[in-house]
Amino acid sequence: MPRSGPAAGCAARLLGRSVMRERDHFAVARKALSGYAAAGRFGWGHPLVATSLAAELGLSPTPVREALAHLAGEGIVEHRPGRGYFAPSPTAADIVGLYELHEQFLRWSSRPVVIVEWPAGDDPTDEILQIEAVFDHLAGQGKNSAVVEAYRRVSARLRPIRRIEALLQNTGLDIVLEIERISTKGRPDELGEALLAYHESRYAASQSLEAVMRQSA
Repeated sequence: MPRSGPAAGCAARLLGRSVMRERDHFAVARKALSGYAAAGRFGWGHPLVATSLAAELGLSPTPVREALAHLAGEGIVEHRPGRGYFAPSPTAADIVGLYELHEQFLRWSSRPVVIVEWPAGDDPTDEILQIEAVFDHLAGQGKNSAVVEAYRRVSARLRPIRRIEALLQNTGLDIVLEIERISTKGRPDELGEALLAYHESRYAASQSLEAVMRQSA
């Protein structure tokens, strides 16, 4: 028979607090690990050990494992059944494939956009932030929420790759700024040509990017 009265109420409150703590710890772990991956902190194909990461974050292993599973579902980290979780190990072909998806999503969404306004606290001299802001605005013009969500996942997977591009001083920022200028003019033909030029430059750099990322292993 279910308990009632003060004792039952106290138990319910304790259970609610426990669930809330678990959710909070999961959110902390997901944000931290996503940030690590985006910054390129994990070496190419490096194993991600939940217990070690949990100790570093001051959390129990459970929310860290849950966060790794969540990020694996988004393609931010890799899950290898029977072996665990690993940092991404993209090949040149993988990099080209991601950029092909990136280009296609932007073409589906392309419409005239406004000049980018920088979010408070972001450094507009950061080339990666500039590039992502321009493309995020462009992708956000589309009315298909599924396309926008798919674009965001691809963009998140490209962020550590773009960090390597910045190290090589080959981000394509000049073409991106031209894309921003053209997109405000409502010239779809010119915009398509500029998008093609940007992505072809990324394809050309893919083997060099893979070589540098492999060195991080």
